[in-house]
Amino acid sequence: MALSLGEKIKLLRHEKGFSQVFLEKKSGVNSKLLSKYENGRIVPTADTLRKIAESLEVSSDYLLFDNAPKDGISRLEDIDLFEKFKEVERMTIENKTMIKNIIDAVIIKSKVQAALTPNREDAWEGRMKQTLIKLRKRAKGYSEEDIMKLVDQAVEAVRIEENKTN
Repeated sequence: MALSLGEKIKLLRHEKGFSQVFLEKKSGVNSKLLSKYENGRIVPTADTLRKIAESLEVSSDYLLFDNAPKDGISRLEDIDLFEKFKEVERMTIENKTMIKNIIDAVIIKSKVQAALTPNREDAWEGRMKQTLIKLRKRAKGYSEEDIMKLVDQAVEAVRIEENKTN
């Protein structure tokens, strides 16, 4: 069941442990007005709603709409994926639940794979450390500064070659 604007304000205020007086101090909105908003007797202006939302650390959209996220960010950059999700919203509860479970499974699989597969940068860093250790053993007579200059030159040469192939 959807909550009213006033119910959302009251619920969020309680979740944060704010009294109406504290929310008044934080938002600049009179506590008597806050009480009227929470009880649904009056509706705040857009500016007042913004102040309340900022003080409760949510978006104004979250207070106004049933399906808005608390942080107000609700966009997908992948348009094809967005269109597919719009189609899913028209499905039965059973199909939605099945799709959510599949998505959860893929997310878990992805996280496990990421945990088990070393990051490409981490692998690069590890190889560089091993190379430095070998270089230091073989570079008797060279200062640490000379070794680091050689390494920087080698890294730059590798990056140039990688950019040519990409």
